[in-house]
Amino acid sequence: MASRHEDFLAAGGRIFGIVVDSPAQNSALIQKLSLPFPILSDPDRGEAISPMGYSNATDPRNIALPGTVIIGTDGADAFRWESRDFADRIPEDDVIAALERIGGPATSQEPPTLGPAEPGPKALPFEQMGPYFRGARFAAQALGLRHKDAYPDIKDDSKAYIAEMDRYLAAYNALKESRANKT
Repeated sequence: MASRHEDFLAAGGRIFGIVVDSPAQNSALIQKLSLPFPILSDPDRGEAISPMGYSNATDPRNIALPGTVIIGTDGADAFRWESRDFADRIPEDDVIAALERIGGPATSQEPPTLGPAEPGPKALPFEQMGPYFRGARFAAQALGLRHKDAYPDIKDDSKAYIAEMDRYLAAYNALKESRANKT
């Protein structure tokens, strides 16, 4: 979403992430990925995640399900998407199309204000993200080919996940190049 932030703003939307991680972990992630939007902390899932219906009680890691909510000017949900599991993400184009259907005016968003940053104990270093995304893409492709007859829907899921990894790799490579040009 960071690489498409200007498109979201042009379509009338502002981005706010809400996760179970601590504010220090969120600051570290914002810095690592140069995110132009804030990530809010809801560690017990009680302030926003559960009330909005994105609590994942079946996951032992106590995480939230990914989801997207567009709140209209009247305060009501104008669009809602809920993932099936932690790896399921909505394509950015789908969110931008929903914003365009709502028809709000273009907007702006202040960059996040960061506090102390402390990556979580399992945080993936930036340099390892490219190989991780390439590996995830390859695994999805292999599983899609392996199970296409036994599970007819796996082909579509595999294609969607591969497309997601392609978007992540493109964003990673653009950020990596941007950083290289600054030095």
